[in-house]
Amino acid sequence: MKNIAPATSSANGGTGRSFITFLIFIAILGAFSSLVNDMYLPTIPKMVKEFHTTPSMTQMGLSMAMLGLGIGSVMWGSLSDRYGRKPILIISLILFVVATGVSLLSESIWFFISCRLVQGIGAGGGMVLSYSIPADRYEGRQLAKVMALVGAINGIAPAGSPLIGGFLADSVGWRGIFVVLLVIGIGMLFWSMRTPESLPQSKRMTGKGLKEYVTAYMTLFRDRRFMIYVLLKAIGIGLLYAYISSATFIYQEHYGFSSMQFGMIFGANALAIAVGSTLVMKFRVLKTGLVAGSVLMSLFALGEAAVMYFALPFVWYEIMVVPMLVGCGMLFSSANSLGMEEGKSDAGTAGAILNVVKYIFAAVVAPLVGLGNMLHSSAICFIAVAAIALLLTIPAYRLKPLAEMMKS
Repeated sequence: MKNIAPATSSANGGTGRSFITFLIFIAILGAFSSLVNDMYLPTIPKMVKEFHTTPSMTQMGLSMAMLGLGIGSVMWGSLSDRYGRKPILIISLILFVVATGVSLLSESIWFFISCRLVQGIGAGGGMVLSYSIPADRYEGRQLAKVMALVGAINGIAPAGSPLIGGFLADSVGWRGIFVVLLVIGIGMLFWSMRTPESLPQSKRMTGKGLKEYVTAYMTLFRDRRFMIYVLLKAIGIGLLYAYISSATFIYQEHYGFSSMQFGMIFGANALAIAVGSTLVMKFRVLKTGLVAGSVLMSLFALGEAAVMYFALPFVWYEIMVVPMLVGCGMLFSSANSLGMEEGKSDAGTAGAILNVVKYIFAAVVAPLVGLGNMLHSSAICFIAVAAIALLLTIPAYRLKPLAEMMKS
């Protein structure tokens, strides 16, 4: 295993133009996977007709992209611990750009789904490195602040991306939205080429075989504290994607909103995640914020399940979903911060685990909401996810806090 020197948060600073530029760069990387998955959501009902398929099959495009994101996170995260962040980020973005361009040629749902897998693998580099690069540069409370931004993006982008997609859906369709993704990918590729390396040679893995990678993963998988953070975040992301996947149809087909109205409502709801991500930093003990966010998310998820199962009016749907998303934002930010602080000695590997577990869970949940009656299947998924989250909250509550992260 490599010997990690302390992060130099004071050297890098927490204010100034370079710090703001760094935050913007990390924010876009953090949003990358969500842009890939969620920007085209308003077009899914029309894609069902275009490809002559079913809603569940079309939602496999989400599942395959999330599977790719998980594979990419493991692959790119480990490689970046050994070869550095910059070259791995560049290679992953090149793969994303190529896959996105080829997907525009899709004439069948199977070709589209295949492209989505490769597209997800490429996007996984940006996602995992949005965790690793800050951990290279910062520690303690400063790392928590940066990771709070990543957590906010993790939540806002999945709910906010359809806002952009909603404006584009009727005029340019899913292909026009993928052209936008292609442009974003090319822009981030060139920006990455101009960004300095964050992991010096002295801090990289020095082993020459597979054994060191396996050791790093096994060490973190055996870390009970780290895995509680990982699993809680995965549960939160699973609930978020259950909401996203079902709301695409619930808003438009059940409540009768247009693609643009759907995007606007989704975008407004995304502010709740931003509020939660900011609110959790008010807790002196970050672990307390994690527990509070999990409980808030779970209780209102159960309420949302009741609203969907009994097909209550739209106002009740929103009354339940907004505090649920606040809880999600609290959970994402705190789990990111605590998880990366716990696993920062192998930041690429820790970031990979945080990503791959959440996307495996999300990939399983997303198509389940499309089985049978959308309202009933979504309600059942919400109940199951909320129950698991509440069970995991008990051991999380019993964990001793990391004192070095709780200082103001």
